[in-house]
Amino acid sequence: MANENSKEIDKYSFLYEKKTSSIFGKLDYALRSGIHIQREFPLNINLFRFLNETENYESLKKYYSDLFNLNLTKEGSEFNQYYYLELNEDGKSNVPSDNRDYLKSEYIIIGMLFLKMYKLDGNIELDSISEFSTTLYEEYEEEKNALRKLINDSSSDKGSDMNDEKFEDVIRKSFLKFGELGWLVWDDENEKDKFKIMPSFERLRVAYQPQIATIDDLIKEMKNAE
Repeated sequence: MANENSKEIDKYSFLYEKKTSSIFGKLDYALRSGIHIQREFPLNINLFRFLNETENYESLKKYYSDLFNLNLTKEGSEFNQYYYLELNEDGKSNVPSDNRDYLKSEYIIIGMLFLKMYKLDGNIELDSISEFSTTLYEEYEEEKNALRKLINDSSSDKGSDMNDEKFEDVIRKSFLKFGELGWLVWDDENEKDKFKIMPSFERLRVAYQPQIATIDDLIKEMKNAE
């Protein structure tokens, strides 16, 4: 029995770090809220430093897997390292669904379009919500209505047709959500328009790379169906 207890102590060794009492509560809350921990986000750099210590990361990974059936994941390299929690391969966890945050399908579609415009089409000036909307309306006019219909059909709120005002509201809410996740940080927290892309935005690109590359075809299909 004594040997088994010793193994448990070694397995969850982060619990015996001096910094744990002041760091772990904040770190655990952030991770289970869906936040991506990286050098520039959240502002409390100690969360990233704690996670970035190899022994802490490995023991925390075991902790979340054993107790919550969640996978603590590390992505990126060197300065662009980031951490987040995701469901294990069985798609289940021991965290009640009410306490888990899901990315709405309409937000994913907006994110996919942003990455296509920013990465594939070379619009590197897209560093604000207002600039994204302006570029969409002025340079992607033909696709705009089809995209709006696509978002409306995929939206979690299908109460009525999506006019320009509602469409722009979905765009803004999408980017606000990206900010909450740590995929971007705001130049001005009070204004929340101009932003800087964080390394963790790569998670959306990796997850939806085929769809991002073919989103033009998807939009054309929606246009032809009108």
